[in-house]
Parts: sequence; C-alpha cells; structure tokens
Amino acid sequence: MKSTIIVDTGIIIQYLKTGKGVLPTAYEKYNMVISASTYTELLASKTFEDANLEKEVKEFVEKYFNVENITKEIADEAAKVIRSSEASLAVSYIAATARVNNYAVLTEERGGFKGISGLDFVEA
Repeated sequence: MKSTIIVDTGIIIQYLKTGKGVLPTAYEKYNMVISASTYTELLASKTFEDANLEKEVKEFVEKYFNVENITKEIADEAAKVIRSSEASLAVSYIAATARVNNYAVLTEERGGFKGISGLDFVEA
C-alpha cells in the first residue's frame, strides 16, 4: 500500500509549465494530496488565467490529487507554525496539514519550510 504525501505548490507548477520534474515519479510511489491553499495558489497563477487552461488545471488536480480542506485543527496548527517560524501562510497550511495528518512533504524548496519542526520530507 502506498503511503500518502503532501505536495508543495512549486512541484506542481514546475510540472504544469515544463512537463518535467519529480511529479511523475512521485505519482508512481505515493498517494498524493495538496492543501486547499495549494489549490488556490495554482488557480490564482497568472499562467492559468485562460479559462481553458484553468479547466485543464482543475482536471489535472482532480485526477492526481486529493485536496485536503483547511479544518479548524489545521488552521490552529498553521497559526502555531507561523508563530514559531518565518513561514508564509500558504507554507504554514502545507506544514500544518502534514503535521496533523502525518504526511511527509514533497518539495524542492525546503528553505520555505526552515524552522518548522515535526516535518518529514521525501525525495521522489
């Protein structure tokens, strides 16, 4: 049975823009989820302003990821992350979702997670 990981926004954007990156390998190894904040970031990207591209992104996400809602528990945990680190709101939601659900994080930008304890990272 595959373990579940949470995927950082940058990994997905890299794949959508270039068709390259670690995402296909990760898909073979893991069940993948994203935070609702990642979903918002993807759809807010100027790259995907075109209605057809936005539709493709939504279909892509639906096919390959489960979107984890931001619950009160995750919001509480995200607040703790922000207080204890210099993480952005989006990164704090990813980290909080990972901590609450015991997911490892797939990212190529570990610097954004600097100072956040209780996270495991995976390589694809």
